[in-house]
Amino acid sequence: MDLGYGLTETVQFELPDLAGAARLATLLRSRWAVSVNEEDDVALVDVCIRPRTDLASLMRTVEGWVARESLRAIRFELDGRVYILEAGEVDWAYVPRPAVEAEAA
Repeated sequence: MDLGYGLTETVQFELPDLAGAARLATLLRSRWAVSVNEEDDVALVDVCIRPRTDLASLMRTVEGWVARESLRAIRFELDGRVYILEAGEVDWAYVPRPAVEAEAA
């Protein structure tokens, strides 16, 4: 919902895969209205927040989740601007990788 002046009540998080998006949504849905979808092979979690009253709590919750998931950073959009949320260290063993076709010899 647009509140005018480019302000919205929704924060959109980008995740590397739908499984991660589902895990984040499961964590958040007890406190916020959450939806998960995929656009152009990007998993998205949309979270509705009350006007600025619980944004800090949401961001702290997601920051902790990013650290526990060993993602290191995720992108999010708020009020039409894109930001990076960084937390923890990367565990490359758990980062999804695209399938690579073997080259023909």
